[in-house]
Amino acid sequence: MSFHRFIHMAGWAAVILLTIVGFAAFNTSAPRAGEVRNEAILATSEAPDPAPATTAASPSSSVELETGWLDSVAFREMVNARFAASDVNQAVRLAWCLSRFDADAIDPSTGAVGLFQIDPIDWSTAVADMGLPADADPFDPAVNVAVAAHIVYGGSGWGYWSCV
Repeated sequence: MSFHRFIHMAGWAAVILLTIVGFAAFNTSAPRAGEVRNEAILATSEAPDPAPATTAASPSSSVELETGWLDSVAFREMVNARFAASDVNQAVRLAWCLSRFDADAIDPSTGAVGLFQIDPIDWSTAVADMGLPADADPFDPAVNVAVAAHIVYGGSGWGYWSCV
């Protein structure tokens, strides 16, 4: 075997080894529910609800935001409370696509607002359907998540958004 061929093979062996070590170091397995809840409690400094209600008309109080941005753990906790377990990942990906978890996001071309970029007219309709106050804040993450869940399960489905 020539020296150049040996170097070439050693290079590929190193690439394969680094790939295996890299995947092992950055384990991408999903966190357990208890871990997510504990991290969300630490991130939001709020006590957990004993049993999250998925059909309650009034969303729970919002997470205190200094910058308008949510971390994925705090956001996932809110989504877990409103969406079916099978829809949580899709809802998280959708909100990331639409607003990058920026609760204060506004689409200048459509006027859509909040984490799920809900159109103002659709917001008013959904808020009325849910029995929430007419002045419900679309920039409140908990309310925005609740209205998005209402849109998904109230007939419009995931097709309401183009980012799906």
